[in-house]
Amino acid sequence: MSLIKIDDIAKLAGYSKATVSKVINNYPGIPESTRQKILKVIKKYEFEPNIQARNLAGKKEKVIGIFIFDKGGLGSYFFQYIIALIIEKAEEKDVKVLISLIKTEKQKVRIKQLIDNGTVQGAIVIGATLNEPELENIIQDEYKLVIFDYKAESNSKNVFFINSNNYEGGKLAAKYLLEKNLKTIYHFTGQENKLPSVQRKEGFLDEIDGNGVICKVLKGEFQLDIAKNIFNQIIKNGEIPEGIFCANDEMAIGCLEALADNGINYKNIKLIGFDNNQISSLYRPRITTIGCNLDKMAEKAVEAILELIEGGSIKKNVYNGELKLYERET
Repeated sequence: MSLIKIDDIAKLAGYSKATVSKVINNYPGIPESTRQKILKVIKKYEFEPNIQARNLAGKKEKVIGIFIFDKGGLGSYFFQYIIALIIEKAEEKDVKVLISLIKTEKQKVRIKQLIDNGTVQGAIVIGATLNEPELENIIQDEYKLVIFDYKAESNSKNVFFINSNNYEGGKLAAKYLLEKNLKTIYHFTGQENKLPSVQRKEGFLDEIDGNGVICKVLKGEFQLDIAKNIFNQIIKNGEIPEGIFCANDEMAIGCLEALADNGINYKNIKLIGFDNNQISSLYRPRITTIGCNLDKMAEKAVEAILELIEGGSIKKNVYNGELKLYERET
């Protein structure tokens, strides 16, 4: 095995040690050309970063894993934003982060493997579906976990749940649109097997019910392009609603793009999204949205996983984000 060090890899690749470290730990935001150049050097010199060896040498590092359950990868603005915030909060506590993208059921065993071999000490899971038998096994086996937006039915002392208060958020979106005295309101929902999608839809419909509003639910799958294509067809059919609630900000952008493509002024429709990720305030027009304090949620995630790793006890194992309506230009 080569005795080459990370400093040598940095010099050979022509990048800083920090950039090499981010590539090794699969951090987002690294240009693909940079990533491939560094990986080529790593492969050529057979460099193997050995966390366990450093731990045995007395330089024990705390490493947490972020596991993203999603077939679509890291294309989601929400995933990118919350991951970046978790990394930031972890670095403030001198904790390293390893990111793993889980696309199949079989790959979920990585959580156990990486904790068992000492690569990470605990895991933060994002994007779980309503049916997760392998994740349930991992919970039962008492691995240290923080899970975002998952059915918080477990009283296990080894798990901490962080939820986006989805049901109440759906109700808040409906109240906002009803206050505008709208008579036709459409809802673009997310993936049917994801808790945020189900709860946001339930809250929205429960609040809308009995108000004499014509309401349609459309399957946008949390995807910008899908929502855009569906809304383009709706516009062509001449059935434009007065209001739209999208279960995430990306679908809201898709709807805005469909309006622009068809020469329709966005001001003709009241549009509200969900998540309040960074893109909602950067996009033009700026998107009215509902969301929790993602910075606080990331902070809670890091604090909770470190508390679990260190053997501490958490009295309440669920954190529900505090909702806020961000009224902007749409």
